[in-house]
Amino acid sequence: MEKLSEKQVDHVANLARLAISPEEKEKYGVQLASILTEIDKINKVNIDENGEILIAPTNNQNKFCEDEVGEMLTKDEIFKNAKHVVDGYVVVPKVLND
Repeated sequence: MEKLSEKQVDHVANLARLAISPEEKEKYGVQLASILTEIDKINKVNIDENGEILIAPTNNQNKFCEDEVGEMLTKDEIFKNAKHVVDGYVVVPKVLND
């Protein structure tokens, strides 16, 4: 497939709620066709239904450790690493705008 038709590109742009120029339609028609060609290649790969599915290229297994309860930190120990503490709270820079 060399490129999608202008009607197909218009349909995809409409689904994406995009307003595109005629030049963009030409460009996107070629790009979308390239993507669909690659997807078609993936779909043509022979997959053995009875075979084992490869999730990762290694056989490494995650090794989990049991959680262990340790000593509790006091407020003073926690606050000694904080840059700014007010009334028992760690003050941090504002990250969200109003």
